Amino acid sequence: MSYFEDIDTNFIKNLTRTKYSRLEDVNFQTISNIPGNEITPFTEFYIAPFIFRTLSICINIPLAYIDLNNDALRELLCHFQKITVLTSKEIPFELRLENLEPKSKEMFSILLSKNKINPFVLDLYQYYGEHDSSGDFRYVKFVNESIEQVYEDLINPNHIKDFNEIWSRIKMMHSDTNYVYLNPNWLFSEQLKYSIALNFFSMACEEVYLCIDNTTSRIISLLLSNDK
Repeated sequence: MSYFEDIDTNFIKNLTRTKYSRLEDVNFQTISNIPGNEITPFTEFYIAPFIFRTLSICINIPLAYIDLNNDALRELLCHFQKITVLTSKEIPFELRLENLEPKSKEMFSILLSKNKINPFVLDLYQYYGEHDSSGDFRYVKFVNESIEQVYEDLINPNHIKDFNEIWSRIKMMHSDTNYVYLNPNWLFSEQLKYSIALNFFSMACEEVYLCIDNTTSRIISLLLSNDK
């Protein structure tokens, strides 16, 4: 049995279609001098792409239901040198994080050397380096009806708890959408069915789709339903 079912691209487009919301009077506001430097499981999730992929990436976070003064968010902001808030008619709608702080990179690397980074975060981002999309892609649905929850006997229960909390925060930040997009650093193969992160999402979400580059077999994006 294959664990990956081919899905028509038009089906995905219709599934994720949203009402167009026109943005007016868009402005960019830079934030600086955020105190703190502790690396938590939540911040590991957002720092890891800068470590394993490229330091020049930009992470976009929707601000629909997030208070910029929230402690949980500010624990993340302190790790970036460039923080930009986008507003429409003076209402914040997106947060952009760029340029990881050198100290944060060093702290993450120390934790990594001591095997203290959450294994689900490592599973998502640690492998396979950079790649360019060919533009030729397809979608598959991950079907795991016959797969046991493989990670529970292999991973520290605290790691599972921490990643549950990470996912809960991500869902909250995307609570006005039906699907959450992630960009894992994966290659597509049958071995992917053993990914602890993919199995976690298959348990935590009603639907899990993968967008695959047909030329490179890289996973372009992970599409997760936000309704469970």
